[in-house]
Amino acid sequence: MAKLLALIVVVAALSVPAAQAPASAAPPDNFNPRPGATFNSPLGSVTDRRTIFRKIIRSINSTPKGENINIFSWNFLTREGTDALLRAQGRGVRVRLLMDNRNNVEIPNAPFRRLRSELARHNKGRKPARKSWARTCMGSCRGSTGSAHSKFFMFSQAGKVKRVVMQGSANLTLASTNNQWNDIYTHTRSKNVWRFYNKIFREAKRDRRAAKPYVSQRFESNFRLIQFPMATRNDPVMQLLNQVRCSGAKNTASGKTRIRIAPDVIRQDRGMRLARKVRSLWNNGCDIKIGYTVVGIDVGRMLRAPGPRGPVPMRHLVQDVNGDGEFDNYFHLKAMSVVGKLGKNNRAYAVLNGSANWSGLSAVSDENLGIYRSKRDTLRYQSHIDYWYNRFSSGSARQAVPQFRGATTPPPGERLVFGSDANAVYEDGTPYSTTGVDPYAHMAGD
Repeated sequence: MAKLLALIVVVAALSVPAAQAPASAAPPDNFNPRPGATFNSPLGSVTDRRTIFRKIIRSINSTPKGENINIFSWNFLTREGTDALLRAQGRGVRVRLLMDNRNNVEIPNAPFRRLRSELARHNKGRKPARKSWARTCMGSCRGSTGSAHSKFFMFSQAGKVKRVVMQGSANLTLASTNNQWNDIYTHTRSKNVWRFYNKIFREAKRDRRAAKPYVSQRFESNFRLIQFPMATRNDPVMQLLNQVRCSGAKNTASGKTRIRIAPDVIRQDRGMRLARKVRSLWNNGCDIKIGYTVVGIDVGRMLRAPGPRGPVPMRHLVQDVNGDGEFDNYFHLKAMSVVGKLGKNNRAYAVLNGSANWSGLSAVSDENLGIYRSKRDTLRYQSHIDYWYNRFSSGSARQAVPQFRGATTPPPGERLVFGSDANAVYEDGTPYSTTGVDPYAHMAGD
């Protein structure tokens, strides 16, 4: 963690310009964001890494005078983002940004602090309704505990496209680009989608419990948008899993329903409930693969326990690139695709995405989810998860198989790591590191 904090301090220091010029009124870009799913990879070219980041930044740069930008990002840590938002304010755009307070008080977040200060300074002479701001929430913005973990981006107009809303797993940080696999799903032109998120944002900016924190709304019969905090009985992930029938699919070659899961985190009581359901579907014959970053020790043991079909197939989708024991790159999606039989529909397609991990913390936090009953979108997510699941398996992407001086080298294969620092152990209790390195240190800023 000390290494991570030192890195953040250096990055933050580099994020402060030598002289802060007034917000520029430069003309906007001419980018027209397209609807649908967008993915990035921390591997490969700059283009591959910055696919989502570039889409958000170009949308900011393409928002014309008189329009509005609303951003809810668990963490905001990017000098380029600060510059783009200040330029937007300079040309007459109202800019409003929400972030979890811990990402300002626990790290030296120079880009956020500069944005907050400069937005306030350049509000002079503007009508109250057109003033810009950057704020934080103490815990969840619309709940009583948890965290402000949502990740959605709203542009009343970007280029020639009206009412652009992007929601998914990506924060507006460089870590989301350089260290994480992420996704966003973009909606355009829909008045109803805009109203849904605009209401959520209005409630969130007050930083107090909303009258109805859990909100679920269906749109145009083929997708559903959801906002946490939630009540356990309303868990939309469980609702989707409860509809799955493992046999009788007419849109898979095997006739078995195919489920691909990349939830980032599976832990705590909620994670166990969902994992038990997945295990029962595996036992019933569903075709399942799970790519994860963090799994609770009890959840991991349950999923990997022997049974009639053996353990549920799982891959630890993380990379320790330099062998220092810290996971440098990791899957940050919170997605699940289902192809097969859902209820009475034996040719169903459904994909769930958003900001919510499979954990108890997510249940009490601000989280955005989408469930899309679209063949094209579902197959894109399925293909994306399968590609990386298989790529890690084949060794063409370097897996996190750390080696420590004086420590026992783990055998090849998928081994779960639990705990952190000197307390980190493998599933059988073997010490993960004799040096006290925290494998999850970089994930403190995700």
